Amino acid sequence: MMFLKCPRTKLSVWAALCVFVLCWLYIFPVYRLPSDKEIVNVVFKAGERYNYNQSCLAIEDFRKLLRDCCDPRNLFSVTKQNAPPGKILWYDGEFYYSHTVNNDSYSLFIEETPFQQPLKKCSVVGNGGILKHSGCGKEIDRADFIMRCNLPPLSEDYREDVGTKTHLVTANPSIIEKR
Repeated sequence: MMFLKCPRTKLSVWAALCVFVLCWLYIFPVYRLPSDKEIVNVVFKAGERYNYNQSCLAIEDFRKLLRDCCDPRNLFSVTKQNAPPGKILWYDGEFYYSHTVNNDSYSLFIEETPFQQPLKKCSVVGNGGILKHSGCGKEIDRADFIMRCNLPPLSEDYREDVGTKTHLVTANPSIIEKR
């Protein structure tokens, strides 16, 4: 019992106990973040469980509400039809920033809106890296319509994970100015 009263011994016992607890938590973690592949698998499984018939009426009501208020088929994307040179485009959520369409930016616009017909399968792909090593490229490219966010890289290095097909690209004002 004498050795427990010695301060140096107490320090060694506590150090050994702390090392033991840290090793235990390392070997048997209480919570582990899911891998990118696990997240992608959960999203795909959720899509398989979706039943279109249950929400068909709600979808049609929502579509009618959108058509009545803001004509998204014609105004969702900037086109040569709805943004001639000289028109001022205000950035959404940015009260003080706008872009006046000039010949350089006008040449980047598509001729007409890409939303003329209903689409069966769509893909929305970001550029945050979550699809890295996922192998989802072929599945993404099989979609009828593919929207990509913030001018993502589509080089050969990423083809297997994010595909290459694109119909619409979003861009923040800072990205347009830099590129």
